[in-house]
Amino acid sequence: MTRLWTGLLAAVMAAALGIGPAWAKKADNTLRIGVHDWWSTLDPYQFPLDEAALFYTTVYETLVGFDEREHKFVPRLAKAWRQIDDKTIEFDLRDNVKFHNGDKFDADDVVATIEYLGDPNVRLRFKDRYDWVAKVEKEGPYKVRITAKTPFATEMQAFAYRFYILDSKVLAKLKDKADYGRMGAVATGPYKVVSLDQQKMVLQRFDDYYRKSGPYRAPIKNIIVRPIPDAQTQIAEFMTGNLDLIRNPSADTARELTQTPNAVVTPEHNGLLMYITLDAAGRSDNKVMTDQRVRKAFMEAIDRKELAKTVIPGGQIAQLLDGACIPSNVGCRVSTHPPAYNPADAKKLLAAAGYRDGFDLELDVHEPLAEIGQAVAGMLRKVGIRASVRPLPLALYVRMRGEGKFTAFLGFYPTNAQPDVDNLFDFFFDGNRDYWGGDPVIKKAQEEGALEFDPKKRDLIYERGLDEVNNKNYILPVADLPMVFVHSKEVVVSKNKLSPINTQVLDFSWAK
Repeated sequence: MTRLWTGLLAAVMAAALGIGPAWAKKADNTLRIGVHDWWSTLDPYQFPLDEAALFYTTVYETLVGFDEREHKFVPRLAKAWRQIDDKTIEFDLRDNVKFHNGDKFDADDVVATIEYLGDPNVRLRFKDRYDWVAKVEKEGPYKVRITAKTPFATEMQAFAYRFYILDSKVLAKLKDKADYGRMGAVATGPYKVVSLDQQKMVLQRFDDYYRKSGPYRAPIKNIIVRPIPDAQTQIAEFMTGNLDLIRNPSADTARELTQTPNAVVTPEHNGLLMYITLDAAGRSDNKVMTDQRVRKAFMEAIDRKELAKTVIPGGQIAQLLDGACIPSNVGCRVSTHPPAYNPADAKKLLAAAGYRDGFDLELDVHEPLAEIGQAVAGMLRKVGIRASVRPLPLALYVRMRGEGKFTAFLGFYPTNAQPDVDNLFDFFFDGNRDYWGGDPVIKKAQEEGALEFDPKKRDLIYERGLDEVNNKNYILPVADLPMVFVHSKEVVVSKNKLSPINTQVLDFSWAK
């Protein structure tokens, strides 16, 4: 941590101790949370991004859930289901569910939601997550049948993680359906949206929620979420008692905060896959990564253990990965490993590839990982790769990635959004995100895995694809990136009962 930031934090701490921070929101059962990015609409379809997901997954609900610890599906809005054939699933729906506005949930809501998502005139950022459905049929007031266009082995995963059910009556009244999450975010989950504007979002426990116990119940009555883009301001607000919980401080800041009287730092595995992709296809202006020796040298220059020890927030629990997936993801199986840290061999490989004197490289980095990117660049420079770091906000990096501008990119992907390797293959190897030139081994694994219903056979199929990624040095899986929560001692962050890689608002409670 720089002296300037250490001094600023010390000053804030002193001020907080001097004025007597207002840590008393437990008394009125209201948890106050600060976030970096903001959303004008709480909508899993219009704004499916990480910070918003912490909240919309407790407001909206899906037909089924997935117990990631036991690898089995569990009831949510559907109480039972059956596979009719390799393209069709039938769901029996609950008959005791209300929306937050009092409307009764039934089959019409499922039909309306799925037809809305599949409408070719409806533009969504991730349209292909939904348009694989051929038809949805109402079989009765509380029964629906959903048929895919082709056999789809992960359709139940999609229903568990992608298809959040909307109120058909509210949806029908909207001229612009994209206003759904802006005009009330009516859903069936354990929390309801009371208000949402540019200053704050207020959630309140939904007292008519159909579950009276279990992992989906809401422990805290009220939650106030405030947009505070600047990390230092978030820390100051926390230290002066105006926030009860913030996420993802830098590693240095987290270590410093552990020394403060009322702060608790809790790192949790959260399914975030931190990776570096290399331009093996030569899409960018700098063609150096088309040589596999250079890609391997790049990876051998990086000491992942040192990154976890020094700059990865929550690095004490960070898991160094063997492949481009999180071990608890369905289908995550590898028999190979990424190159081990070996700077001496990296220099030899660079020399053999014609870069005895090294070369210049722009390392693009998703902005929240800028500090980690700087550490990576320092390691690369030691072997002769003169890396400079360009931090990029989300919107800019997505555009540049699609335009083929990345020679090397450090980012992360939330595998907990759908913890299946099929989803990861779609992310890394489809469309304008493919920097590997359509490797046939990977494409074959992707195509066959999506059609294979037998879990053991799917594992073997994906193993071939993930091993190819390691063997060709396409992607360096740096580590899983822990989610670090800084919270007051009055707040408890518990481990999620259904997932080893997901922390939700429902996991926050008051200390007894």
